[in-house]
Amino acid sequence: MTSRTVKPFYNPPDLLVKQLRSALLIRRLTGWSKLPWWTTQAGKIFQIAAGCQGVGCFGYPVHPVWEVTSQCNLTCDHCHARGGEDQKADELTTDEGKTKVIDRLADVADFKTLVFSGGEPLVREDIFELIAHAKMRGFYPLIATNATLITPEVAERLKRAGLLGIAASIDSMKDEVHDSFRKMKGALKLAKEGIANASAEGMYIQINITASKMNRDELPDIIAFADELRAHVILLYQFIPCGRGEDSSQLEFDANEFRDEILQAGAIQRDLHPVIAPVGLPEYWALHNVINNGGRPTDVLRGCICGNGMFYIKPNGDVWPCAFVPISAGNLRTTTPREIWDRSELFVKLRDRNNLKGICKECAQREICGGCRARALAHTGDLFGEDSKCSLTPEERRSEQS
Repeated sequence: MTSRTVKPFYNPPDLLVKQLRSALLIRRLTGWSKLPWWTTQAGKIFQIAAGCQGVGCFGYPVHPVWEVTSQCNLTCDHCHARGGEDQKADELTTDEGKTKVIDRLADVADFKTLVFSGGEPLVREDIFELIAHAKMRGFYPLIATNATLITPEVAERLKRAGLLGIAASIDSMKDEVHDSFRKMKGALKLAKEGIANASAEGMYIQINITASKMNRDELPDIIAFADELRAHVILLYQFIPCGRGEDSSQLEFDANEFRDEILQAGAIQRDLHPVIAPVGLPEYWALHNVINNGGRPTDVLRGCICGNGMFYIKPNGDVWPCAFVPISAGNLRTTTPREIWDRSELFVKLRDRNNLKGICKECAQREICGGCRARALAHTGDLFGEDSKCSLTPEERRSEQS
């Protein structure tokens, strides 16, 4: 059976309306002054955010992410995939990747963007072929990368294959700190060169930062670097003790530190060109909504998108509801993406926030936050448990204006 071709980002038109509403709401919540510049980049942004139904964790729902390999040229301390370790991941073959992943993902109407992740996707020899196949199916392809392997020649090949952009990881502006965290001397220098090479090809640029106690004081400097690059989006990941991160749990913020980060990032956003989109911190939008929007409900703030906007495919075809939630809802070798997305018990249950427990269940902001499910699982062992590191006060959790 031949899969359909993905509909373009402007079909249906209401997706563009939701993207515009999302941008306007960000301006209202943070006083963002650079929206006019951002609109000049709409040609790239609308394609990358294809299928965007609002603002949530991981930037936007809805999009699938395929961890094409757990292998990596680095062994970063925080890696949820334990990239670079000697793992027998039973990776999907090139043919399986085309027919059981890409072709069948195209059968899910909500999916338009496809992110290739890892490990490091560029260590997989067939990555250019897989990107080209995704592009042929109508997807808007992006890679999440440490950027150290993007030479000018690789950047040109990626562009020729149909790649629209990169999401590159920078965790410190100090060589010794970034390189130590990534376990390779020269990693920061190579990453900067790789980003420049991708930018020279006219690609969309996203900077990924993992915020932790290691680099807490550096966040403004890293964000300033992304701004100078005229990156389009900054994904501000939170350190979550899962994968190899379990061995460095002391790096995770506490509730007060999360709150400080939210307020600091919101203040920086006012004069920033890219949009800051926290990952693993749905409280970011909830707190700004309470402070600057009276806690009013809005359908474009989606909060945690675990199973409700994220479709995370592991190298062996297992599908997780989030990159940081190691629970399989099925395997693409035996089950189609549409079956998992539409009918899996795990995904369906995650979409009903009446299933949440503790402070998350009672919170007036639960529909635009929902607490971080990955953090709840890591700390309580219960995917639906409360996010005990919530940075809202009890009064703010009760704040709702009809």
